[in-house]
Amino acid sequence: MALLILIFMAGCGLNRQAKELRALEKCTYELVSADSVFLAGTDVGQLIESRRVDVNRLPGVALGFLSGNVPLSAVLNVQVTNPTGNLAGIGQFSYIIEVEGHPIVDGASDLPVRVPAGETVVVPVKLQGNVYALLSNQEILQRVIGYMQTLQSGAPADPVDVAIKIKPTVALGNTAIDYPGFITINRRVDPATLLR
Repeated sequence: MALLILIFMAGCGLNRQAKELRALEKCTYELVSADSVFLAGTDVGQLIESRRVDVNRLPGVALGFLSGNVPLSAVLNVQVTNPTGNLAGIGQFSYIIEVEGHPIVDGASDLPVRVPAGETVVVPVKLQGNVYALLSNQEILQRVIGYMQTLQSGAPADPVDVAIKIKPTVALGNTAIDYPGFITINRRVDPATLLR
């Protein structure tokens, strides 16, 4: 009897999670801003104060190149609008952030996301990873340097393509089951978004 109750409860829990995921798939997403963006311990917002690159703040990045570890951390604020009549949500998810088609950082979050029916909420997504491999690619490094030089000259910089790929995880008892695909948020982001 106890086994039947456990199976019924697990089934109800899985059905609820599946319903919340279906609602999450129908949500619209917008990257609102990026807060607390740090590259090798250097605050990117202060690095590019008044659209000028302060090279005196770059030693941490140079040391990161020597050690093969250039950590990037940030909080992306994503606005999620739920047009459905059901609660949209996930308990945990893995993510990949791509810039101009190149993976920058990946990780996982166990911060629950809940978007009530018909409402809009801003969800903070915390990122942390090593971007050494990306920045050691000469083509990408030259684009980053060109981008920084554009900002330093005071000229407006072109927007960049950012993709946030989210893979939800469903809990079935003590077992985590990954969603079969990604929910992808594609946006063109201007520097003002990163400096808010």
